[in-house]
Amino acid sequence: MSDRNPLVTAVIPTCNRSGLVCRAVHSVLSQSLREIECIVVIDGPDMATVESLREVLDPRLRVIALAESVGACEARNLGARAARAEWVALLDDDDEWLPLRLERQIAALAEAVEPVTMVVSRFLDRGAGNDLVRPYRFPLRGQSISEFLWCEVSPFGGITGFPQTSTWLLRRDFLLQVPFTKGQKLLQDLDWLLRAYHHPQMSVLFLQEPLTIFHNDQGRQRVTKKIDWRYSFRWAMRNRPLFTPKALGFFIAIYCINPAAQQRAPWSGLRLMFKAIGCYSKTTPKLLGLCFLYVLVYPAVGKVLSPRKRATMLYQMRSLVRRPV
Repeated sequence: MSDRNPLVTAVIPTCNRSGLVCRAVHSVLSQSLREIECIVVIDGPDMATVESLREVLDPRLRVIALAESVGACEARNLGARAARAEWVALLDDDDEWLPLRLERQIAALAEAVEPVTMVVSRFLDRGAGNDLVRPYRFPLRGQSISEFLWCEVSPFGGITGFPQTSTWLLRRDFLLQVPFTKGQKLLQDLDWLLRAYHHPQMSVLFLQEPLTIFHNDQGRQRVTKKIDWRYSFRWAMRNRPLFTPKALGFFIAIYCINPAAQQRAPWSGLRLMFKAIGCYSKTTPKLLGLCFLYVLVYPAVGKVLSPRKRATMLYQMRSLVRRPV
């Protein structure tokens, strides 16, 4: 199969990170699966990245340079619309793929007995000098995606998490039916997952092998690290029908109350969120315990232990007592 008729199209949105995106592109073009194309969507004026990518002499690379910024979500959508392959593989510009990523995912598709719209894998969370294999487990068959994402939280606040966006392989026609929300500044992957899982054609294949490196550099800002509790709360209220009542309460606690307490938000903001939990969610002892931790315990712990170190410790503790399924 020629590069004019690829099996997979990689889509990488980027802006003003020429060094990082070149690393990501090389990880795509070095895949063991050769029947691919790589589309980089440069989100707005960025001649440094344009010039850097011109030095990549591989006909499988296509660059779409936008005159104005449209945001990462719409940049992904534009890449999917321009793709020539049946399958679209997503990659953030600051991550990279391991060489067998696409080969393993396409092989799993060939062995699937039911139609599949999405293939994901574990990934290596690389930061602070060590690699963590995430997530430690995948959603169970029939489990609500909102409850998997947030109700699986440990008593100490450690969440399981869905496989990172750079592991996703999606049917192009499905992605065109369920695009990323244009203008979504934060919670981009979570917004897409909740909507996609409500689509009748959604069918996910999970691979145990870690196939992507998530570069969790502490000195560099990522969209996934940005937590704006006000934005998160407004988003959750707009999308209440996509949550189960139980999951909504846990989301508000984890993504809204927790950062609000760490940022010493006024009590009026916390009271509004507690009121929403009482009105729209299912309150459980575990949820109340988390709220206690977030409001009274962790702000004090944060003075001596960074959020990254605390999250790593919680993940390692869970890994010791639970085996992947």
